[in-house]
Amino acid sequence: MTKYSDIDDFFANQTPEIRQVLQYIRQLLLVAHPKMREKFMYSNTIFFICLDYVCYFGKIHKTKGVEIGFVKGFLLSNEQGLLEDKGRKLIRGVTVRNLQEFKAIEDAFLEIVQEAILINETQPEKTFAKIIFGTRKKK
Repeated sequence: MTKYSDIDDFFANQTPEIRQVLQYIRQLLLVAHPKMREKFMYSNTIFFICLDYVCYFGKIHKTKGVEIGFVKGFLLSNEQGLLEDKGRKLIRGVTVRNLQEFKAIEDAFLEIVQEAILINETQPEKTFAKIIFGTRKKK
């Protein structure tokens, strides 16, 4: 797994096409809510946080694109039909290959982002940490 020193290093090491789509989505996310902020974690992941974790830039493949993972995806309605579970219990994601593909689903994507923020605002007891650690069985 590639390790990056910071967000700038992360972006600098992406292909131009992937960097373009990531930077576009990043700007949309940062203005989605006044309390939205980003956090670089684990030397390779950018998380977007608004009261609690909302989403992150997930796996990046040069040919398949980038996945935006929603940490509480299982709580989202997925009325837009964009979220995929890929066999995961909690996280749901949206994968796009390029900016043109993303712009075609941009409005639906932003609806998902707003729903994720709303869950954080209206269900503060359902923090990501409690969900993650609460689902693990004690030995």
